Amino acid sequence: MKRPLKSEKLFAELEDVACRLFGEVREEQGLFQTGVCILHGKTILLVNKRQSIDERIAALAREISRIGTERLYLKPAVRAEIERYSSVDVHSGMN
Repeated sequence: MKRPLKSEKLFAELEDVACRLFGEVREEQGLFQTGVCILHGKTILLVNKRQSIDERIAALAREISRIGTERLYLKPAVRAEIERYSSVDVHSGMN
């Protein structure tokens, strides 16, 4: 049985996928939730560095699941994490 990816490695893998899908991923600190925004007409995924690693992983997985990854090769652990959050209700307060 394969062992799960450590949080830091999983975050890096998800961030790589997000870069491929969104073009730009920025890590900032502030009073905001991780999510997609439009800045000067460009779609950017902003990641709040103040969130715990698990919160950032969940937020990246949710945002990636909204775009879809059917055409991308992903490591099984990364795909499983994205699928885990694909059915989470965005209004449930889990952001």
